[in-house]
Amino acid sequence: MKKLALFNLDAVDQLIQPTDFTDATLNSPALTVFTDFKQSQPTIIEESTSAAITLEMMQQEHCQLKLVVDANEEMTGLVHIEQLSEQAIMRLVIQGSDRHEIKVRDLMRPRDSVKALAYQQLQNCTIADVINTMQSNGEQYCLVVDRDNHQIRGLIHAQDLAKRLHMPLAIRQQPTFLRIFDSLHA
Repeated sequence: MKKLALFNLDAVDQLIQPTDFTDATLNSPALTVFTDFKQSQPTIIEESTSAAITLEMMQQEHCQLKLVVDANEEMTGLVHIEQLSEQAIMRLVIQGSDRHEIKVRDLMRPRDSVKALAYQQLQNCTIADVINTMQSNGEQYCLVVDRDNHQIRGLIHAQDLAKRLHMPLAIRQQPTFLRIFDSLHA
């Protein structure tokens, strides 16, 4: 049996992440850039969790997006950190909600409004195809669904794509009455 030498960290030793090694380009296969739940655990939060606690948790974890689940761990929606903003919470307080009683389920994007791409489609697409689809639909993120097995297989987030490609990526959300109202009152 070998005895290995232990070293102290040098000041120049830097923390790296998988995105530091990517060779992804717009022409790379789309399957190379989605978060595959067969290989990495999805970040989840229970829908009954306090919105304030969830915001604090996501900020500490440097997490932008979580899948929302019920007590049976069935996905009920998605929550983006922006949906937990002070403005969003105040909107519910103005409508009569107690600030401390606001839960993730009150602010999340419900499952039936979340868009998805088929895993089977991604097998024959490039990153550029995915970006074009997301941009034309104003979607910052999409789930990836294995339609043959009826499984939520993964997630594609525009922010992750931008990091992997080492380039800015602008996706304009479709205007809704609520977004227009908020921008007028901001």
